[in-house]
Order: sequence, then C-alpha cells, then structure tokens
Amino acid sequence: MDLESGKKQAWHFIRLGIGWLLTSIGVVLLVLPGPGVLFLIPGLTLLSAESRWVRRILRRARERWYFRRAMREAEKVGIKFDLGPDEDGPDDSSPSGPPRPSS
Repeated sequence: MDLESGKKQAWHFIRLGIGWLLTSIGVVLLVLPGPGVLFLIPGLTLLSAESRWVRRILRRARERWYFRRAMREAEKVGIKFDLGPDEDGPDDSSPSGPPRPSS
C-alpha cells in the first residue's frame, strides 16, 4: 500500500467516523431537548458521500417524500386516490395459472 492510498483510506475512515458521530448525536438530540436535526443532516450527508447503503436509504426517503408531496398537491386540485386494499376478496379473484383437471 502506497502513501497516497493510505491517506485516501484514512480520510475515508475519518469522514465515516465523523458522520456516524454527528448522526448518533442528532438521533439522541431528537429524543432529548436540543437541535437534533442540525446534527443529523450533516452526519447523514457525510455518510451518504462514503456509504452506498446510506445513499440508497436517503434516496428512498426522498422518493417517498416526493410521492407524498405529489399526492397532496393532486388532492388540492381535486384528484382523489384510493390506495387502500382492493374491494375484491381472495375468493372473488380468478385462479392464476392453467386450470387443473378435477378428479
């Protein structure tokens, strides 16, 4: 391992450590009185820059937020969505696959 890759790896672990520290302080301060969001956002930002799974979780949360916002805006203009379970019960649906011969 050369010096340059060692520095790169060291900075990677330093950013991960600071990101986890800020994120954990933010989570604790969400429960306790304090500015939890002010620590949580920079911590998650650092973690997302260094970790794929954190980036994937944040992307899913952002997509859910956009979806909810779009639903609210659509309902404001009068478009109604019913995302509940279907009215059809399990007995009302047709069987999937080829028909079976009766014996």
